[in-house]
Amino acid sequence: MSFSPPSKNRYLPRYCTGSAAFSIVELLMMVAVISVLTGIAITIFYNDSGAVNRAKLESDVSTLNQMVSIYIADGGDLNGLTSPQAVLDKMKRVRPQADVKQHTGVASGRLIDVRLSARTTTQRGSDEVRAKWNPTIRRFEITSDAGGTAVSEFYLDESLATKDYGTESRRSLATRYNGNRQGWVWATGTNANANPLRPTGIDGDGDNAGFNPTETAPTSGPSNGTGGGGGSGTGGGGGGGNPTPVALPTPAITPVGGVFPFASFPTTATIADNGAPAGKSRLMVNTGSGWTQVTSGATITLTPAMRILAKNETLDATTHYDSAINSQSYYRLTAGFSGSGTGSWGNVDESPNTIYTTENGDPTSTFKHGNTKLDLGNGQFLDAGIENVLTFTRSDFSTITPNTWFRFGTLNMLNGTTFYDSEATGVTLSVNLNLTQPSQPLIAHIDLGLISTENSSDRLASADIVELQNPRTDAKVIIDGVEYTLELSWATLDPGAGVVQGNQFLVFEGSTARAELRARFKSNP
Repeated sequence: MSFSPPSKNRYLPRYCTGSAAFSIVELLMMVAVISVLTGIAITIFYNDSGAVNRAKLESDVSTLNQMVSIYIADGGDLNGLTSPQAVLDKMKRVRPQADVKQHTGVASGRLIDVRLSARTTTQRGSDEVRAKWNPTIRRFEITSDAGGTAVSEFYLDESLATKDYGTESRRSLATRYNGNRQGWVWATGTNANANPLRPTGIDGDGDNAGFNPTETAPTSGPSNGTGGGGGSGTGGGGGGGNPTPVALPTPAITPVGGVFPFASFPTTATIADNGAPAGKSRLMVNTGSGWTQVTSGATITLTPAMRILAKNETLDATTHYDSAINSQSYYRLTAGFSGSGTGSWGNVDESPNTIYTTENGDPTSTFKHGNTKLDLGNGQFLDAGIENVLTFTRSDFSTITPNTWFRFGTLNMLNGTTFYDSEATGVTLSVNLNLTQPSQPLIAHIDLGLISTENSSDRLASADIVELQNPRTDAKVIIDGVEYTLELSWATLDPGAGVVQGNQFLVFEGSTARAELRARFKSNP
């Protein structure tokens, strides 16, 4: 065997040989190929990431909709909820302990993890889908709409792990615990009052042996050859079982109820079944004289203080149960109030030394109090003071709309100089409103506190005070189902002689000041 010595360049690096080196063009082409492959890889990665996010969202929506069905079938109510997070939080509640022991279903507690939260966005990215809550059909739905607010992700928020969402009493199911008798048997429908200790056979005879919960079950099925599953011996018990009934949608009433100005009171309301399945439900309405079936889109003539109840009633209890009841009430404010108030003074809060006189008339009534005479002894007196004087002058009012302030009258007060603690500490001004619109008798009793202060160099501190003790008076009137209460307040008319501070009217020493006694007929609701 011959051996050839190696070339002297055999062990040198390839790039050191002139014939094996890369050209500039080859290097640029390689960089370009690598860049293209990198871009493709990044695109595939992000597309896969978007697909994963979509698959997760669709899976979450499917699971949540199953939980929603169980929650509603278990007596839960999601009507009126429009926020996805509100729906989640509602299903985190549990039944009260008193309800759990009488519950026949499988869902006595919360249905979802308390940490579950919905992350919402106001717009979606390219090729991104989001989830929305459809309050009409009470389901989460996948949407590709770019606008609006929707859920981009359902995630677990660890900060909510210890939050207590409370309890809720849910709708009673068709079956209930037979708690009015001994035993643990469940009672249903018309059999709710059956005696579990005396079950009745087909022939109507009672079993005197009573019910024995410890009795051993039979080891074999019936001998009629049909099998134990109700499938005539050829199969199981009827397939996949009965579907879980769901609630019918709550009917819509348009417009919604409320308190309307006189000129804006609606004349009719429209009732719609809100998508209830035809043939499996009927739309029922109650306006005070019992439930009546109507067609979807029916109109009802409205009168003030009318209340409308509407529900979808099931015709197939195996698939649906009755909807929640929509209740709307309609109130009309009165067109206005007209009249005048004649005042009279009385019910004086006095001490043993109090001296006072009243002069009641129309349109002006006057109340004077305080002793103006100094006792000089030996039966001699010096009239050195000035009485404190309150004068009320009524004001007529016409077509005053509810909740609007108007001048009820004016009150003049003279801050006099009296002696021997002879001032009154309170007095009631009773005003007969003499209403002509509406024509109803109404009297307002206005309690005024009278505070006499010591005179000093501080003008404000020396001011005597008339305090409005019941700004919300006892004068009330009901018109078309709406209750109105007369409310009062002060307004300064002579700022140089007196000032108003909240419910107090302050009159400077030796001055006579006027204040406006304002009023409004406040509606409730």
